[in-house]
Amino acid sequence: MEPNMTPDYPWLKTYKAMGLDWHRVPEVPNKTLSDYVRSHGEEFPEREALVFLGRSIVYRDLDQLADRMAGLLTSLGCRKGDVLGLHLPNTPQYVVAFIAAARLGMVCTSVSPLMTPPEVIHQGNDARITVLLTLQPLWEQVVTHAARKMRSLRAVLVSNPADMMGGEITPFEEMCGDAKVLSLVDHLPGAGEPIPEAPSASHTGMDDVLYLQYTGGTTGAPKGARLTSRNLFTNNVQADVFYGYRLGQEIVASAFPLFHIGGAAVLFNSLRTAATFMLIPDPRNIDHFVSEMQLRMPTIIAAVPALYQMLCQHEGFRALDFTDMHTAVSGAAPFAREEVARLAEIIGADKFCEVYGMTETSPVQTLNPAKRFKPGSVGVPVPGTQVRIVDAEDGVTQMPPGEPGEVIVAGPQVMPGYLAMPEATAEALREHDGLVWMHTGDIGVMDEDGYVTICDRSKDMLIVGGFKVFSVELENKVQALPWVAMCAVVGRADEKRPGNDIVQLYVQGMPGQLQDEAARREELEAYCRSQMSPYKVPREIFFVEAIPLTSVGKIDKKALRK
Repeated sequence: MEPNMTPDYPWLKTYKAMGLDWHRVPEVPNKTLSDYVRSHGEEFPEREALVFLGRSIVYRDLDQLADRMAGLLTSLGCRKGDVLGLHLPNTPQYVVAFIAAARLGMVCTSVSPLMTPPEVIHQGNDARITVLLTLQPLWEQVVTHAARKMRSLRAVLVSNPADMMGGEITPFEEMCGDAKVLSLVDHLPGAGEPIPEAPSASHTGMDDVLYLQYTGGTTGAPKGARLTSRNLFTNNVQADVFYGYRLGQEIVASAFPLFHIGGAAVLFNSLRTAATFMLIPDPRNIDHFVSEMQLRMPTIIAAVPALYQMLCQHEGFRALDFTDMHTAVSGAAPFAREEVARLAEIIGADKFCEVYGMTETSPVQTLNPAKRFKPGSVGVPVPGTQVRIVDAEDGVTQMPPGEPGEVIVAGPQVMPGYLAMPEATAEALREHDGLVWMHTGDIGVMDEDGYVTICDRSKDMLIVGGFKVFSVELENKVQALPWVAMCAVVGRADEKRPGNDIVQLYVQGMPGQLQDEAARREELEAYCRSQMSPYKVPREIFFVEAIPLTSVGKIDKKALRK
């Protein structure tokens, strides 16, 4: 586009101030996940690729393990387009299997270890999973109850956490309905053993689906978002304009579960750039997380706000030397200004950035850059991504700066659609002005500099006396109180005033700060009256021992509403 034809996007002035060009999306090589690991195995053979429970796998061995896993999948009849289900926490075999699947042109789908048997059955049949890789405890507790009802399932590979790290082998082979059940390492070709010849996946393209990632299902049955290699790796390089990954130099500590799109994105970016990726099997085990960082100080950290809060309260984390750590990334949930300031006091200034996105956009849409951080916002669109704020009713009319509306997004990271759900795809992906826009369902505003602030999910926005109440705004204000560890605002239907909500506030206090609940309640009520319009003031306040969190550390508002 000629310079004089460039639309006057408000975020362009922010990019100019940073010396960046929003129009220039870094080139994405025509390389799959498998290709990256193969080349790193040759160029960086002795560099640590994965670290798990204090032990490591170098890139040469990671590449060879992926070959052996691909050989096993081939022996089970897997071909291009078949679906591999990964029913695992953060373990090396998750990573190895993902690379092997990419090597064969297979599609991976993450099956959360927290799912119940009926949920596993639903995803297994919807995704048409061919082979399921799981852990021994999950096999015993969940998969044995689900496998017989998964119609496309040919085999279950059962693993133990240390299988890729030289752990003890417990061989077995049995049948579960029509599916074979095999121990992973007992049937994995050994080093030096002949590997079954894999069908050629050289024709696997960047526009083939690599990842079938299911959404949380908060507004109905979970939907399988079809993400291509181009979607995922383009989004990596878009965000990396701000992250600054250096080839073969980074140590990445990510506490996002790999079965969440945020965790997968950090993993892909690490493998793309020959980084050392620290696998944290239980991010809530803060002692273990900190001990791993004491052994290998990360240069990049990625976590959700709740986990950063827990880390900041840990003496060992505060004592780390953060000199070489240049980037701390947060996402998946809002991060209160006061908590950002507390983190910056520990890790140093100009290192923290916050991302906003969703599964359907691979996932990053906007990024609040560390060196031009605007507290309270989620930043500006990443390179080559357009963001509009439109009327939430008609989904088209653009709202002026400062006015709330639905956030819609267009860019190369937007999925091609949901699996076998044409109506849901048509509802989410709509064409305006020659572009396909993802309608996020989030309510936000954009300022004069192009920074986006998320007010709420449309389903979390409350109506009180005809006025809109955004839970995020209230939560940020309450979170400013020094004795508040965490808080959440939800609505309860007002039976006396149909169409209206009663504002409920749930508060988790800092340790030892809620001994006199009556005094704290009085202080909190007075504070809310002084800081909020009368219709926003919570009518019902609950002090709780712990705010419920989802598997990725988001506040579980569904649980609070119950």
